Amino acid sequence: MKKQKKTFLIVSLIIISFFLNLFWEILHSLLYDWNILPHENNVYFFIPIILFATLGDVFYILIIFLLWSVVKKNVSWIYLPKGIDYIALSFFGIIFALFIEIKAKFLNLWQYNQYMPQIFGIGITPLIQLAVTSSLSLLIVNYYISNKRGINETKLRKTR
Repeated sequence: MKKQKKTFLIVSLIIISFFLNLFWEILHSLLYDWNILPHENNVYFFIPIILFATLGDVFYILIIFLLWSVVKKNVSWIYLPKGIDYIALSFFGIIFALFIEIKAKFLNLWQYNQYMPQIFGIGITPLIQLAVTSSLSLLIVNYYISNKRGINETKLRKTR
């Protein structure tokens, strides 16, 4: 794969992942208690926290994609992902999210409110976020690249 295509692919994943995670962070922020420290219930605190969390999500998703690309020994799998690729992204997304949530609970970084659905004291929406947004990012990038850029599937299958 040419360097330009790889760069385009990575930039596309970053942009799409950013907006999907920003949307997710804003929506599920309603499930956190913004009146308990270390949070503050004002817009000047909320906006930077949401943006920082979104950038962190994008970073983790890039790590997940790179990790799976190392396992696959190539990044071209992104052009024609299989079911196992989505399963792997979801698996790694849940593992990363589990680590993030346990660390946050231990360090008291945030508190859920009474509306947050939980399993074993961990919020379900943050637990599934990276799994959903990484898979959805791949789905969108794959759709755009294969359908809008005219990628020849048989040529890609031969390079695998």
